[in-house]
Amino acid sequence: MQDFTREPVPDEATVSGWRIGVVVLGIGVTLPVFLVGSEIAAALGFWNGLLAMTAGCLIVAALMVFSSIIGARARLSTYMIIQFTFGRLGARAVNLLLAVTYIGYFAATGDIFGTAVREALLAFYGLDAPRPLCALIGCVAMSITAMYGFRLIERFSSASVPLLILFMGYAVYLAIRQAGPGAILGNAGDGGMPLGVAVSTVIGTSILMAVSGPDLTRFARNASEGIKSVWGLALGYPLIMLASAVPTLTLGETDLMRIMIGLGIAIPALFILVFSTWTTNTVNLYSAVLTLAASFSRLGDRRLAIGAAIAGTVAAALGMMDVFLPFVLIIGIAATPIAGVYLADYFFARPGGYRLEDLPARPAIGYPAFAAWALGSGTSWLASEDLIVISMAPAVDGLLVSFLAYLGWSKLAPAVAPGKRGCR
Repeated sequence: MQDFTREPVPDEATVSGWRIGVVVLGIGVTLPVFLVGSEIAAALGFWNGLLAMTAGCLIVAALMVFSSIIGARARLSTYMIIQFTFGRLGARAVNLLLAVTYIGYFAATGDIFGTAVREALLAFYGLDAPRPLCALIGCVAMSITAMYGFRLIERFSSASVPLLILFMGYAVYLAIRQAGPGAILGNAGDGGMPLGVAVSTVIGTSILMAVSGPDLTRFARNASEGIKSVWGLALGYPLIMLASAVPTLTLGETDLMRIMIGLGIAIPALFILVFSTWTTNTVNLYSAVLTLAASFSRLGDRRLAIGAAIAGTVAAALGMMDVFLPFVLIIGIAATPIAGVYLADYFFARPGGYRLEDLPARPAIGYPAFAAWALGSGTSWLASEDLIVISMAPAVDGLLVSFLAYLGWSKLAPAVAPGKRGCR
């Protein structure tokens, strides 16, 4: 299916911001987000936990507003946009890192899926299916969905997200009925996590959604519709976390399947696990294909999708979750500052906006962008080791430094590309 991986999305292929927001929300209805909500609630209780969830999501949503504007105006994927700052050749290194990121997330989510399905089959039917086989089947099915591009993802999300929301709402209702609203609202948690760390955790969980915002908002009809799509993150993610927090405060359990067993709805929970994992992993693989397509133009999208799917599926079958936490730490430090570079470039250094016809005139390697990226990544690492403190989140620290570094360069050496940005 034509998905405009290397060219601007035409007007006739655009959709409303509301529909894009549904896809954003669907990406958030997944195990990592549920787990973060449960862990924060267990540590901080209801009110402080709600504060941390809301504050973290709003910070990321504010960033996504700007990245979404770029996507809606340029109508290009994040990985085509990166070429304007890092250069046509330089962008290949950046895009390869991002492709590895998404394939890693695809593999980890597939590994979680395989483990959960195996445990469910064993508990309910006495069937001891190999975990790698369960992960393999799940990843193959999700890969097929991703190969049909944004349109199928958008339709899949539109069908599944309302069902997921209704089910989680029902789980919250059962939890409140079991414990009573007073007990939940009065729960102060066990104090196992400072508020600042909780906010940072929420930011780290969703920051890549803002970095790669143009992947989705390039399908927005205009900049205003791109901004509207951010509701899926600003409103949806805190509600998703809260939906897992309330049952945790009732049962004192953070594992989603155990929570659902405690509420007596284990079988429906298995279907929720399948739907939520499917939506998220489809987008992970789709984003990986976009990154690879931007740098390897001679290979067709379908070949790239098959190659990325094979790599992710093999990693899932081998047990990606065993190394997932170190992987996330490295990627968070290295990937997030990329957004700071292209945000500074688009809004301050390039009054002509991003037009493909201007790309050949740009340097093959954008050395200032790489320097700003290195400064941002170094700052993120120092912050993660508590050697410096700028904000509450190392990822945000790195993004701010890369933004300011590239902005400073743009003032000394203004962009030479002519043109008028304009707004669709």
